[in-house]
Amino acid sequence: MRKRVAVVGATGIAGQQFLLALAQHPWFEIAMLAASERSAGKTYEGALRDAGTGARRWWCPEEPPESLLDLPVENADGLDLGGVDVVFSAVESDAARALEPRYAETTPVLSTASAFRYEEDVPILVPGVNPEHAALIDRQRRTRGCRGFIAPCPTARPWAS
Repeated sequence: MRKRVAVVGATGIAGQQFLLALAQHPWFEIAMLAASERSAGKTYEGALRDAGTGARRWWCPEEPPESLLDLPVENADGLDLGGVDVVFSAVESDAARALEPRYAETTPVLSTASAFRYEEDVPILVPGVNPEHAALIDRQRRTRGCRGFIAPCPTARPWAS
């Protein structure tokens, strides 16, 4: 069964890269897109358009996944994560500090931001390198009283070569 995911910061460069990586992934189904208030309420296609020029603000060499262009973009602030299994967050650290703890109350959050990267109860998961860090998920849930967790990527762009 595929996990339903939300991508927060979907209109930014890192969010666009998440979408390309997740669009054809056999384990995930992109169920929700979220961004700033400026993009909220538009379709993804509309949110990618510059208001002044109409130019598409898409930064990847591949085209955006066609299946996502008609999805509505939700406001990242106040996002209802009902029915979402995982949040992929691609927002700046200031926004992450405000948003990610709210998301983690109910849902696991995988983040590109460094906002929580150096906190004692936050795992930095590097497959095949530090499996012991996964134990910090339970510690984080206990200390913060949440059902989800926050796990930042070890670098800002883990998929970059």
